[in-house]
Amino acid sequence: MKEYKVICPLINFQIQNVLFGSMGLSQEEIVNLREKRKNELVKGIDLLDGIKIRRVSGEDMEDIKTHPFPLPTPPQMSISRSMFVLEKYITEEEENRLEIHRIMLNVILALRLLKKANVWGGSVFYILVSEKRRLTSMSWEEEPIPESDGPGYVLKFDEIPALKKILEKVQGMDFTKRKSLHLACKRFQRAYGESDVEDRLIDLMIAFEALFLRGEKAGASSGQIVAVACSALLGKNDEEREEIRGFLTKVYSTRNCIVHGSEYKEPIIYKNKEYNMSEFVSKIEEYLRESIKKFLD
Repeated sequence: MKEYKVICPLINFQIQNVLFGSMGLSQEEIVNLREKRKNELVKGIDLLDGIKIRRVSGEDMEDIKTHPFPLPTPPQMSISRSMFVLEKYITEEEENRLEIHRIMLNVILALRLLKKANVWGGSVFYILVSEKRRLTSMSWEEEPIPESDGPGYVLKFDEIPALKKILEKVQGMDFTKRKSLHLACKRFQRAYGESDVEDRLIDLMIAFEALFLRGEKAGASSGQIVAVACSALLGKNDEEREEIRGFLTKVYSTRNCIVHGSEYKEPIIYKNKEYNMSEFVSKIEEYLRESIKKFLD
């Protein structure tokens, strides 16, 4: 029976092994905890169904060199010793490349839903380990990695349980029966590959419409429907609901200017606060992130 190691390098990603404050631990306990975490980063942290996240190893670097033919080298296929990878072992009987790739992309989605920061992981390498060790194939998602001044993704150890919960929900979701949610997640993911901030705004608003219009044809009242529905979903009180409704109404006005070729003023002013377009889109993305998580419940 053939066995394969499948790895997916994570671009722009780190795990933070730092302890803040005393945490009520003695110095010896702190040293032991840091050593334990250091070992976990090397051996791998279990996420779900045999998927681990760990530091790139020297073995990984050598394995990727064992393919008999030159590899294509899009940016998302680069790998270095400073990176982390997702890892899963499979047998020949389990070897369904489309399914494995989907699982890896679900981890990326879960990371992006956990919190805002730039992380990519579209390339997957399949390494035969049960016979003559070699890289047998690879696949990659055609997701561009834009030049960005945004923050790198730093996962804290304390955030790992929350990440596992989100991943479990994503992996357990039957998207064939939740097509609107599937489209919203696809557009949310696609926005990460957009280098133009206006294009990101459009992707995010398509995702909002998928969630809250649920297949209904978009019309003149679509913006109001989305704004009211999202405010009802996320707002904890009247003040929060009014803030969300008003902000998304402003978003729709800006979005309409973009898609119809009209000018909009920047900075964008909402309730006496000024936003540049990047800040504006960042706040839109956060509302979408929280909405998707609600729909996953």
